[in-house]
Amino acid sequence: MPSVLIADHEPEVAEMARRYLERASMRVLVPRGPVETLRALASRSADLFVIDLTMPGLEVRGIRQVLAGPVPVVFLLDRGDPRPHGLNSPPSARRWLTRPFSPRALVVAVAELRHPVPRRSRPGERSGRPDRGRREIVLDGRDISLTRTEFALVSALAEQPGRVLTRQRLLTALENERGKRPSARAVDVYIAQLRAKLGTDVIRTIHGVGYVLDPAGPPGQREGMAYALRRPTPGGSPPRPDPGGG
Repeated sequence: MPSVLIADHEPEVAEMARRYLERASMRVLVPRGPVETLRALASRSADLFVIDLTMPGLEVRGIRQVLAGPVPVVFLLDRGDPRPHGLNSPPSARRWLTRPFSPRALVVAVAELRHPVPRRSRPGERSGRPDRGRREIVLDGRDISLTRTEFALVSALAEQPGRVLTRQRLLTALENERGKRPSARAVDVYIAQLRAKLGTDVIRTIHGVGYVLDPAGPPGQREGMAYALRRPTPGGSPPRPDPGGG
């Protein structure tokens, strides 16, 4: 079970975050003040950190001194505060949330850090291509036919490979395609159908959050599909980004 350390100067905020992250199957640690926070960060005592930069006594200079390498951190700032210099490198290991933030936004940020966005594939690495006219994916030499709804769902996921999409965002993508709002459980049903056609390791469930085109899956398959679904094809125009919110 992955561990997350939450350092927040407001106990009620830390408790709320703890509840939501534990529902997402994570073990939560809460340090006692800035000194223990810096020690935990220096020793990498957790897999991921959530650090409130407004915590009294916690200096950015001290964080810079102990923050080494790609340690995944979600930094919390007050609205209007600039991001301190030197804390956004490497960017792929950092997320920023402005207070007040929703606990769901925190869970999504943590999930994104646990499943980083993979590099974009090169043309020579493509292994799949869709035909939007027939809603078909050619994957590793196999012709896989999808329904209109399945194609809309996998297109939304492939627009942001490695990024967790909430059920709300996927429901919005389905609503845009079908012209009406599907039931809340429709996403789970169609995801199961896609797994049966594309393979069980293509789409991963992030419990309590949503789904992600799995960065741990076969690279050629995943990146090839994501690359192809972003390209125009003779059968039609490329899929539109999902405008829905999480």
